[in-house]
Amino acid sequence: MFISFISILALLAAPLWVTACEDECPVGISHALVANYQRPVRCVVETIGREIINKFGLVAQGSTELSPDFLLAPIMNVYRNNCFHNINMTIFPGFFHGKCQVNGVDPAGCPNPDCPVVCGTPGSIVHYFDTFSELAYNATKDTLMAPISSDSPSYRALEKNVRGHLPHETGPGPQILRFRRSWLLPGNKASVSPIPDHENFVSILRGILEQIPMVLGDCCGGPDLRLCRWETKMKALILSYP
Repeated sequence: MFISFISILALLAAPLWVTACEDECPVGISHALVANYQRPVRCVVETIGREIINKFGLVAQGSTELSPDFLLAPIMNVYRNNCFHNINMTIFPGFFHGKCQVNGVDPAGCPNPDCPVVCGTPGSIVHYFDTFSELAYNATKDTLMAPISSDSPSYRALEKNVRGHLPHETGPGPQILRFRRSWLLPGNKASVSPIPDHENFVSILRGILEQIPMVLGDCCGGPDLRLCRWETKMKALILSYP
């Protein structure tokens, strides 16, 4: 009798196990988002890196590489280490979790294909796909911004990379005037500006890095994030989980 009772409980509980986005579901979805964001993140690296190179008039030093990838490597190493975890935690425990049942009954469309209740089911993610997309975007943006805090080892390493390619050592002596062009804002014209001293150097560099959210938004197609939704592909993937 005891075994039969346990078996009945297991059968009753089984639908809850298979209809929630658990185990391989959030893992698979999060991995897909990280892969999808490779292109817009690549766009950010190129845009910000080129802006740094042109703003400071950086030059190659011997055989040392001078490229956006080289300059931003300390930031991107931290990003790559944290992007999956941050996206996964932001979307699933952070928003989509729990049962979809209302008064013990699954609403129409739950768990698939379109569930109008915020919960941990594929149908709920599909129904609130705009929110899902915004969560993924914000997690990516925050993961890119975290390594540029002024006291972080990654920022200090980036600053060292930039200083190592300045056209000359800045100091108390005369400053050299060079042409500078902003590559972030379309239509900006070349202007004459001095190579900055330490205080101005930090201010200018941080000003460029703080434009990462704006650049990511542009790389995603603007405020509607139309290039960072992947709606058809992502909904098909989401609904492939039970």
